Amino acid sequence: MKETQVCVNQIELHIQEYEQDGDPIIFLHFSGANLQMWQRVIPYFQDRYRLILIDLRGHGKSDRPATGYHMDEMAQDVIGIMQHLNLERAHIVGSSLGAEVGLSLAANHPEKVISLICDGALSSEFGPYGTWEGSETAFEEHVAHELEKIRNAPLSIFPTLEALVDNRREIFMRSDWWNEYLEAVVRYDAYPTADGQYGRGMGKQALENYMRHYYHYRFEDYYPKVTCPVLMLAEKDLDDEREKAAIHGLCALTAQGQIAEIDGWAHPYCWLLDPDGACQAILRFLDTAVS
Repeated sequence: MKETQVCVNQIELHIQEYEQDGDPIIFLHFSGANLQMWQRVIPYFQDRYRLILIDLRGHGKSDRPATGYHMDEMAQDVIGIMQHLNLERAHIVGSSLGAEVGLSLAANHPEKVISLICDGALSSEFGPYGTWEGSETAFEEHVAHELEKIRNAPLSIFPTLEALVDNRREIFMRSDWWNEYLEAVVRYDAYPTADGQYGRGMGKQALENYMRHYYHYRFEDYYPKVTCPVLMLAEKDLDDEREKAAIHGLCALTAQGQIAEIDGWAHPYCWLLDPDGACQAILRFLDTAVS
């Protein structure tokens, strides 16, 4: 495994490479995570593929600018990394935020993407493929309220690294999701502040920047442009009928889309809990849909 800092779009992005002769796979993490989230996934792929794990801007060991968090802008970061690594094309595996970035990459730079695997970007917040049930006016009021909450939230700063870890442990223990892999993600993401304390994740301005864009994403504008094979990872026996309809509707917009329903899938943390079902589905997809 090789670690590298890559200068892209005036910022430094951190990557890990697992070199192999096979096709490259780029893994893009969810918001609030980092490249450490893929540690349980790597063994499924490293013998057959060249793996590239990226800390997206605002996460992990990459720089944390206040701006540049639209999915299209972050896709340009990935393009820059591919150019640095002399990668003409790659498979993309994205979770949540990473799926959004991967979708933008596949839609706007189809020559760069061999296939796209999405754990996320499977329903918009509003619109014909959205999960919002009220009016557009009510939705915009909801968005304004949520953005105001981000602006007014206290900074998540902790006196020590262990205090930060304890805080995250307490939160995730409520769902019985805390384990050594999630702890590794938390520890990796922590960064020292100027006064010797510890913070985590995107700053408030960066998070607001991302969420302002996110609420108005319309994934139906992207999927029809995707020409490569697409695999959508969804929870088996999904209860939310609007979400289920959105997934199937967006899949129908793709040229080569299919859905893999994963038993017991808990988006997006199952990569850290039990990724076997998803990884096996991806391997089958790569073997059959992509040749």
